[in-house]
Amino acid sequence: MRKRLGSLLVVAVFLFAACGGTTATASPTAGGASTAPGASPTAAQSAAPASADFKFAVDGEPTYFSLAYTDLPTSWIVGLMYTGLYRANNKLAAVPDMATALPVNSADGLTWTVTIKPGIKWSDGSDFTSADVVFTFDLAQSKNCTFIPSFCGDISTNLSTVTAPDDHTVVFTLKNKFAPFLITDLTTPIMPKAAVTASFARFQASSGKVDATAVKALNDKISAATTAAACDGSATQPTSCDFATYTTDMEALLNSAGVTLPNKSIYVDSKGAPDPEAYANALSVQLTDLGTTLAASANDQIAAAFRIIDFNKAPVGTGPYKFDNYKPAESVTLDRNDAYYGGAVGPAHVFIPIIKDAASASAALQKGDINWQTEITSDALAALQADQSLQIAQYPDFGYYFIAFNLRAPHIYSDLNLRTAFTMCIDHDATVQAATDGGGQPVYANVPPASWAFDPNTPKYTLDVAGAKALIEKSGWTLDSKGIYAKDGKELSTKLYVRQGRPQRVKFAQLAKDQLAKCGINIDVAESDFSTVLLPLLSYPNNFDTYLGGWSTALDPDDSSIFGISQITTKANPNGNNFVGWNNTTADGLLTQGAQELDQAKRKTIYSQFQTIVHNDVPYYFLWADLSHAGITKTVTATPNTVAADGTIDLTSPTYFWNNDTWVVKGQ
Repeated sequence: MRKRLGSLLVVAVFLFAACGGTTATASPTAGGASTAPGASPTAAQSAAPASADFKFAVDGEPTYFSLAYTDLPTSWIVGLMYTGLYRANNKLAAVPDMATALPVNSADGLTWTVTIKPGIKWSDGSDFTSADVVFTFDLAQSKNCTFIPSFCGDISTNLSTVTAPDDHTVVFTLKNKFAPFLITDLTTPIMPKAAVTASFARFQASSGKVDATAVKALNDKISAATTAAACDGSATQPTSCDFATYTTDMEALLNSAGVTLPNKSIYVDSKGAPDPEAYANALSVQLTDLGTTLAASANDQIAAAFRIIDFNKAPVGTGPYKFDNYKPAESVTLDRNDAYYGGAVGPAHVFIPIIKDAASASAALQKGDINWQTEITSDALAALQADQSLQIAQYPDFGYYFIAFNLRAPHIYSDLNLRTAFTMCIDHDATVQAATDGGGQPVYANVPPASWAFDPNTPKYTLDVAGAKALIEKSGWTLDSKGIYAKDGKELSTKLYVRQGRPQRVKFAQLAKDQLAKCGINIDVAESDFSTVLLPLLSYPNNFDTYLGGWSTALDPDDSSIFGISQITTKANPNGNNFVGWNNTTADGLLTQGAQELDQAKRKTIYSQFQTIVHNDVPYYFLWADLSHAGITKTVTATPNTVAADGTIDLTSPTYFWNNDTWVVKGQ
């Protein structure tokens, strides 16, 4: 996710770093270099600089090699294959990428005109034109959009029309003033109209063989069964609540439609054993997309089918690298795109091993098995900082970690008293310090300290065990013989899902577990894989109670894509970022005001009010923001281009990777 869940997300992601100025999943945007305004780039401006192959690790299975990606690991890959009209530089400012200059805006701020550089090619050799931009934004406007949820939400809410007067001009007309549009949405990767529509045509040829009525009937059956009142997430819930019960039926229908099924081997639990429920969740997502596609028409069909067409297996981009292959549970390989408009690219290949454990990735960096660890979260930081063969990026992170509560009844934490009590049972700041070894800055709301909108006067969390117990008992719970609160035969006990291989998050969860027990609250810490286990749980029908993850936020503080009511996950919007189901009309109104106000001082006041509300209503228990670190071998250097004239890697910037299309690797 551009705003990462679990990383949420991760992201994280989710998914889960400040990702090139985009939202959701706060994810890196394309690293394409741009030429100076008005310049005419050639396909290969000079011979490629001498370079060995480039290697970096991702910590999870990739999802979609396109704008449909839902996680931080894939975003790093997507960022090398695609480019946007603009991108954020190391100073966090939007600069032209495929555009010749910044947009020309009308006096009322509603019309944005962008001119595209001539000579840009897709990696399949076809011409990039304004029609590709219009196509991408038209799909984002669709009610069936399956792109990054935050992008879909932004565009459907704020964009009125997008037109192309000629092959090199795009005109965006907004419904309202929208302050984040440049840094948030015009940095989004563009998808190829011809390649996507050809892929969709192949899909149509196969899906015409499937019975649309049968697909709808099975979708309805599964939805009703898995959201029944008896489906409480307990070990004793009926098997009808499990998606795995319907695996055979889903596989049969998807196969008949010509849809490539998920690779079953990557769906494993924290111990490496097969996880049939996670696999079945992935099948259910595909079946939902198939059903929506069959019921739609025109562009809405393509939007709905985007995740299940074969374009995601053979993507076409405008970035410095092009897709070669993906080996599940092993690696992704990219090849140099010699048609890249931004100039000659050094490495002939990019090798991306999947290393889910942070400590293992750090060890690989020290050994030289990889050149780049995008996020150092292991206990190896001190050793990496002392290693003379490495350069360590250190910067304030545009992101934060949290414990999210499922606010939907009958989930336990739909009760505000219980959520508030949860926060009162933990010695917040001390636990953050212990879990992060002093590397995390405690936070109490959604805006990280790195942002201009951060309000240091947001209320803090206070340890008060007696007060917490009083709140729990006010809601009708009583202590049982095991010292756990219970009500109507159900204990105040939940699984706290946390991404595996993240030692700081796991440590916080374990420390919190011990403190919550003193309040009569039980949590079982469940370390799980993000893409195969956690992501399905955070999608509709949201079968979780508590989740410890993180968002990598955008450079703009607009958080409509996370907390907006329109982003609540539903059957019709299964992957919305508001997976907790927070429905606060006052907060929603502030988000709208903040996005439409162009005066930064006034926006800061609006977002200060929002931070107080999101703290007090407790959809999340906010934990900490990182002073983030990444590791790069000293064999990696940058070469000057027309965007980064000094040819350096700015190790103090949250967007230090902004010019990674210019990185070269000294041969070893």
